[in-house]
Amino acid sequence: MIHVAGVSKFFGRLHALRQIDLDVAPGETVTLIGASGSGKTTLLRLIAGLDAPSSGEITVCGESPHTARAGKRIGFVPQSPALLPWRTVEQNARLLLDVNRTANGTAVRSTAELLDEVGLGEFGAAYPHELSGGMQQRVALVRAMALGAPLLVMDEPFAALDEITRTDMRHLLARLCAPGDSAGDSPEGPTTTLFVTHSVPEAVFLSDRVVVLTSRPGRVFAVEPIDLPHPRSPELEDTPAFFEATRRLRSLLRAATKAPEPPTTPDPALQVHP
Repeated sequence: MIHVAGVSKFFGRLHALRQIDLDVAPGETVTLIGASGSGKTTLLRLIAGLDAPSSGEITVCGESPHTARAGKRIGFVPQSPALLPWRTVEQNARLLLDVNRTANGTAVRSTAELLDEVGLGEFGAAYPHELSGGMQQRVALVRAMALGAPLLVMDEPFAALDEITRTDMRHLLARLCAPGDSAGDSPEGPTTTLFVTHSVPEAVFLSDRVVVLTSRPGRVFAVEPIDLPHPRSPELEDTPAFFEATRRLRSLLRAATKAPEPPTTPDPALQVHP
């Protein structure tokens, strides 16, 4: 589903990412985690086709990210819900479908059904200012999932929520993205999810694998499998296995922030941005 090979990214002289290699299989949920400035959001934006790498190659569904995004094969959920205040909940949920009708296939999601799935079925005629922060983020999630895209990309979507709401949202997302769920499968099969977070418990609960990035320039320090059973219920977070998985991930995260930059041959991107 996602193939990243030798990707580096510069912003002027700022070296954000260095020689990233990553493959994500269809139906996987993979989380990117690392210290602030490690390049998590930058890597996410490159994969989502919102920016271009300085060097290296990225493909999504065998296409360039730009082509995949133009074909509505990538659903993107940003940090802020970014709802249009003059549109109702139902209209905001349909926004991406309305922007370019010619790119829509016949097997798109029903926004009304998805709003029901996330507990907002009675709020279709409401406006964003009438919703709580958690409810607004649910609308943003529905807006992305309504595309029926095989790849769902999420950039710290729950960061601004209180702890209780944030926990509820990760439980909801795990249910919606579970293979076989009425909302969790795209027309092309189980939805693949790429997620960015600073929360270790969130990463453990949601992920099949967690990619730990070093401090800038971001490199892949470790890829940690999360061997916890599916489906994942809220009670899982109170088990010894969950505590042990979070302990291991925190240990890797601490080590990644202190990891020295290894000596390597010159990065190909340096030839583009001397």
